[in-house]
Amino acid sequence: MPVSRRGFLTAASVGVGAAVASSVRIPLAGANPLATGSLGAAQDFLQSVPAGSGMIQPNGPLGYVGVTFPDAQEVLGRIRFAFPDGSLGDWLPLEAMDSAPDGGSKNASELISAPDEAVSYEVDAPKGAEATVFDDGRGTTRNYSLGSVGLAGLPVIPREAWGAGDVSGNNWGPAAFHPAQAITIHHTAMQPGHDRPAAVRAIYNYHANTMGWGDVGYHLLIDPEGRIYQGRGGTVAGTPVFQVPPVAGVAPPVVTAGHVGGYNNGNIGISLLGDFTGAPPTPAAVGATIDCVRALSGYIGLNPHQGITYRNPQGGGARNMPAVSGHRDWGGTACPGNAFYPQMQFIRDHAAQGWIPSGVSSAAVGS
Repeated sequence: MPVSRRGFLTAASVGVGAAVASSVRIPLAGANPLATGSLGAAQDFLQSVPAGSGMIQPNGPLGYVGVTFPDAQEVLGRIRFAFPDGSLGDWLPLEAMDSAPDGGSKNASELISAPDEAVSYEVDAPKGAEATVFDDGRGTTRNYSLGSVGLAGLPVIPREAWGAGDVSGNNWGPAAFHPAQAITIHHTAMQPGHDRPAAVRAIYNYHANTMGWGDVGYHLLIDPEGRIYQGRGGTVAGTPVFQVPPVAGVAPPVVTAGHVGGYNNGNIGISLLGDFTGAPPTPAAVGATIDCVRALSGYIGLNPHQGITYRNPQGGGARNMPAVSGHRDWGGTACPGNAFYPQMQFIRDHAAQGWIPSGVSSAAVGS
């Protein structure tokens, strides 16, 4: 279907950049001064521009762009970027976002990562679409004190460290908690910039504010260096994923996120930063994914090799699924990418090595 009318869209943001250096298997502790400056609060400003305005230069660094559409419009259009020498990049198609809360969502593209050095952008889309620009901190220097919180023995960068905002006005309503049934793996379908926490922050702001979800749609996010970030909030402070800190042998319910529309209750969403349509994730990111799946499976008593019958506790139907799946297993999407999806069995196999439900002895498992 061709683009019927052309609209040129813009937005400016005052965002924050971030950086963190560690290994996923080494806890982060104390200050980590990598540059000068300080962590600030992110804000996003949306401004529509009349059709025919041409190439738009935002009032700040150009990091990521997301395009939303009126509810009746499908995601349709393209985007390109311009550079300081006046050259133009190729037109890139807008890809439809495939993550959503169970209650549904407005139509929107996945976030598009601006190329390095890009200074302006142009969106060709039907009238009524709006674009939001998120600053990824390019050209700035920051200082971070990124601590970690524990998750089944893994260090996780907490929300306050990467710069999540206030979710007191969460549009999902009061946090809902349900027993864990499944783990689903995604990709963000965008390449992160050099500032990885800024990419997490852009996703958060896009989901929470632009999309109106009130929070980020994933429980955990993993960057190319294998660092794990706490996603969805609503839990006790410092507790990723679970309602309260889990203890051996007792797995509390998980907070409901928004990553597989219609199947979010009791479904833990892990998303890797990147677009793995043509190339797979880094070994560090895959290793961190295995670590997360193994640790979470142990706490919730879920064998990564088994199949399950998923039942939505809020009136949904039942589905037979792998305990650990890629998003596309639920249908309607290519996520987590053609180059990553074939590794799902590899992840299950390695997560299952040494897998023991928390609080259960190896002798009991083998009996």
